[in-house]
Amino acid sequence: MELTVGDLVAMRQLGCHTIAGAGGLDRKVVWAHSCELDDPWNWLSSGELLMTTGICVSEDCAGQVDLIRNLAKAGIAGIAIGDDLKAPPLHADMLTEADALDFPVLTVSHSTPFSALGRTVAVAAQSEQVSRIARLSRLYEVARSATALETSLLQRLSTELDYELHVIDVEFATEILGDTEPLNSAVILDLSTRVGSATERLPARLAFTVDGSTTATAWALPTHRKCMLVTVGESDVDVDAFGLLHAQSLIAIDVERTTRERERDDDIGSHLLLQIMDGTLGSDAAQPRLEQAGIADREWIVIGFEAGHLRAVRTVLGDSAIANISSVVGEEGYVLIAVDDRDRTVDMLTSRVSHLGLSGTTSTVQRLPDSARQSRWALQAARADGSAVAEYSTAAPLFLPRTIADAQFAARAVLGELMDHDEANQSHLVETLETFLTSDRSWSATAEKLMIHRQTLAYRLKRIEGLSGRSTKSSADIASFWMALTALRISRGVSSSAR
Repeated sequence: MELTVGDLVAMRQLGCHTIAGAGGLDRKVVWAHSCELDDPWNWLSSGELLMTTGICVSEDCAGQVDLIRNLAKAGIAGIAIGDDLKAPPLHADMLTEADALDFPVLTVSHSTPFSALGRTVAVAAQSEQVSRIARLSRLYEVARSATALETSLLQRLSTELDYELHVIDVEFATEILGDTEPLNSAVILDLSTRVGSATERLPARLAFTVDGSTTATAWALPTHRKCMLVTVGESDVDVDAFGLLHAQSLIAIDVERTTRERERDDDIGSHLLLQIMDGTLGSDAAQPRLEQAGIADREWIVIGFEAGHLRAVRTVLGDSAIANISSVVGEEGYVLIAVDDRDRTVDMLTSRVSHLGLSGTTSTVQRLPDSARQSRWALQAARADGSAVAEYSTAAPLFLPRTIADAQFAARAVLGELMDHDEANQSHLVETLETFLTSDRSWSATAEKLMIHRQTLAYRLKRIEGLSGRSTKSSADIASFWMALTALRISRGVSSSAR
């Protein structure tokens, strides 16, 4: 039996009366649900009848019109408002909107408990429950057997529910479990933009239109990552809430499993890259571990970035199935990838990472420590001129030394007297100079950062000028100081302060 809103009105014992939206009385009712939240359309599914005492009905006219529009957009069967004087007066504009949308608005007699409505709908839906339970059984059979089959859990659930499903990380705008045809990037970006910074509490359900033609529907997933289950159709997608709830749980478990496996692989890869960069792991020992990471016997490139972006880099590359190993040393992060993936990687990271430094290519493990230093130097160049990407081959001739020996020579040529003075007297002239320049030569900012008096700063700057033979007011000398400080930082190479 397929119950309609009109059937409920026809049952005189239920005390339901139509006050607007009579054109929609043929809407099917699959369930009746009570909700008093101010956004009930996010908590009911298509085909369900909203029962309310009126608490969720706004007192102002615009709010009431929006309520009708949102309920109709979500595919709700209708709204039944208790006639117990708890609801605010219903504005004419609300009823007019309901008529225009053929959205049934009913009043329910005070003598009729909502449970009577609910039981009536439940009895009619009982035969539907048998088929739903059978579908639920099939869903869990899909989950049980997915690991033994070539098709993924997401693909098999898509087939079972008869909708193409996608899992989107709305924080990084990436697709997870991307075994099916990728979701249109415009849909992914639009969804991420709509969610915005509200990732701590994702909307339970969100329907939206992209480019005026494509309609997507998204449901929040209970995962540590900020993920939503998405499907696309010509209109707002109507998925059985009973089956969808269980499918969401199954997919969330698969997302968590995939995330944990990737985190484990990232930890293993981090340890491997650090050993290679430190020179403590030879080529023969590294080879099988590189094979396990999927990047053995390839030409490689190292990309440097600011350490704070490590999670973004790992997430984007992992979701895109780009084989890599990555780690952080000090304030810089490094990721090793195959040269074939360079352009694709750079394209994806530039919108999420402020600066990237690209090393030259190499095919030998022994040269990878040099590649890491090259990427660090290129990253320094990108920071210096504000560019998104700098390549070692083009950035190095500008001001960066090509070897550690050259970097050490460049630093001592300008800062040697200061370095020797600091070592002999436990002074801080080099630190003072660097802080002064990075503070745009602001005396107050420098003194505050170093926690010294301005008189002490004046003495140190005078001492710096005397020992170096250069002025802190000359543009040419300032440029020399800056390049020497850069060379000094990078001459120290990859330190042991990895995390």
